[in-house]
Amino acid sequence: MKDLETLKTQREILQAQLADIDNAIRVHKVAEKVQVIAAIRSKMAAYNITLDELRGEVRRLRQSPPKANRPVRYRNPETGDTWGGRGRRPKWISGSEDIDRFRVL
Repeated sequence: MKDLETLKTQREILQAQLADIDNAIRVHKVAEKVQVIAAIRSKMAAYNITLDELRGEVRRLRQSPPKANRPVRYRNPETGDTWGGRGRRPKWISGSEDIDRFRVL
């Protein structure tokens, strides 16, 4: 029985050591996080980077302006739906063998 008690005691000691190690890891991560945040802030200040730019607002600023409406090339005479000839064909054209009958002059 003494061996069992010794093992239980050793287990408790090891669990306490593990808890201490986990705590040390947590403290180290928090300290490292503080340093990383400081470095990021420093770089942002050096390059005049804003939070909006980090969130992706730059993409909207750099995108080309919207293209003008394309001319209508095809019209469904029954519904009046139109298609400019770019992208996937609408159902009302894809089901037809003669696409030219929908062409707008």
